[in-house]
Amino acid sequence: MGMKVLLINGSYRKKNTYNVLLQTAEILKTRDIETEIVNLFDYDIKDCTGCDDPCILQNGCDIQDDMQMIMQKILDSNGVVFGSPIYTGNVTSKFKAFADRTNEWFHKPKIAGKPVLFVVTTAVTGIKDTIHFLDQFATGLGARKGGSITRTGANNNIPVHENELAGILSLLFTDKKNYKPKINELLIFIVQKVHAHYSSGNDKVFWEEKNWNDKYYYYDCRINFIKKAISRILFGVISGALKEK
Repeated sequence: MGMKVLLINGSYRKKNTYNVLLQTAEILKTRDIETEIVNLFDYDIKDCTGCDDPCILQNGCDIQDDMQMIMQKILDSNGVVFGSPIYTGNVTSKFKAFADRTNEWFHKPKIAGKPVLFVVTTAVTGIKDTIHFLDQFATGLGARKGGSITRTGANNNIPVHENELAGILSLLFTDKKNYKPKINELLIFIVQKVHAHYSSGNDKVFWEEKNWNDKYYYYDCRINFIKKAISRILFGVISGALKEK
């Protein structure tokens, strides 16, 4: 069975961001990778209500709309491209609504290890903050980050080059055991693990079934002894803080 990459478009207008995603999809196709673009504005995505109960303690969000279908598409893909133009210094409200509704995956990281790429376009400014948001979002999902493609008003007409996809292409064709998570990725894993340990709901069961409670990360990968030592210390500190509460 061949590979498939899902491209998420957070733009209402099928213009700059959409064009970059189209070009990205065409390059992926030259590698015999199937692609699908999901235009978020074509779907019914309701706002997250922060309810916690079904989302975190039970089996997932109980809001009925198109998010279940989109999340299933992500689960069924081998990699994901997150794309958004910049509105008021960050991703669009539609993309943020989409991201918020994946909250259950922060607690139960069902796509841990999936390669992701970021696409961000803007007239002038905001790229740094928007990439930072997407990076944090992907870290919470446990994704392997394969870089970013950015365009501004000054270079919107420059075609996407295959070199800009080198990161995600490498991850798509490389075993997860070769990944080197950064300290912030290990930290989020520890936070999730501690939260699941003290949870009374489905989070605890999910982590136990995955056998992640005794792991340094979601899967075996390249973590040196210094990062392992830091992880053990952080786990103790965060666990102690939760016990005091």
